[in-house]
Amino acid sequence: GRLVQMIGAAASLDTLATLVQSAITAALSEASGAGLAALEEKAAHSSECLELLASVPPLADIIRYGEARKTETERLAGLLERLIIEGSIALPYAARDLDAQAASALMGALRKADEAIRLVEPDEHVLEAWRNGLAAVLDSSRSTALVAGCAAHLLYEAGHLSAQATADLLAKRLSPGTSVIDAAAFFEGFFSGAGQRLIYDEGLRGAVDAWLASLDEEAFVAHLPLLRRVFSNLDSMERRRLIEAVLGKRASLPAGLTPSPDGGEAWRRHFGLIGKLLAGEPSHG
Repeated sequence: GRLVQMIGAAASLDTLATLVQSAITAALSEASGAGLAALEEKAAHSSECLELLASVPPLADIIRYGEARKTETERLAGLLERLIIEGSIALPYAARDLDAQAASALMGALRKADEAIRLVEPDEHVLEAWRNGLAAVLDSSRSTALVAGCAAHLLYEAGHLSAQATADLLAKRLSPGTSVIDAAAFFEGFFSGAGQRLIYDEGLRGAVDAWLASLDEEAFVAHLPLLRRVFSNLDSMERRRLIEAVLGKRASLPAGLTPSPDGGEAWRRHFGLIGKLLAGEPSHG
């Protein structure tokens, strides 16, 4: 049928994985068999990290939701483990020296693959390979900062970086010794989609606070779009709680925002802008 033809013509591993998911979901045994065979063949010859990672979520979904027959599930589970391990090995090399577009694409694939891996709960040796791949990205000086920040966040969420170690890491990666561009990229990689962490984690909040206070006015204004992207995932109540966490209970939205007396001159200088940003108001440099 048509799906078998599409499987035969699929050029990439992730496209093939999605087609196999469709075939198994629709209980098309001929297409499923052809797709699994093609997947195994292509996986044996693929070293493209982005493809490997992007193929994980559709296969994990099949296993998790029990859409495959027992024999198919066993084949899929073995294939998925192989893809995760190969992706983990390729990841530290794939994360090196990327431009902004490639780094963003890899970060997206990384987050989706990690979510799928957590949901499907593979064997410990597979999880260990995945964590080792993330740690290697974080440890390499050649890793693109955006991807390194994402790897740090995933390790933190998995409990393999303690709160104190993560706060220390952020303090280091956001320190004045790091270029503003790399610091901003690491910040975005870590907090993109996870700005809520700043509400609850005093150590992380302190590291970010210190970074923001270290920026001169021009650099701070230049990074307002980045901060807006990170905070855009917070609803109004979460933004209020973040302001209260930073400034104390006397802060209120949108009026009455006052800087902490011991916040430092840089923080007082920036406060009007970041207060508007957190309140959801437009800011103009």
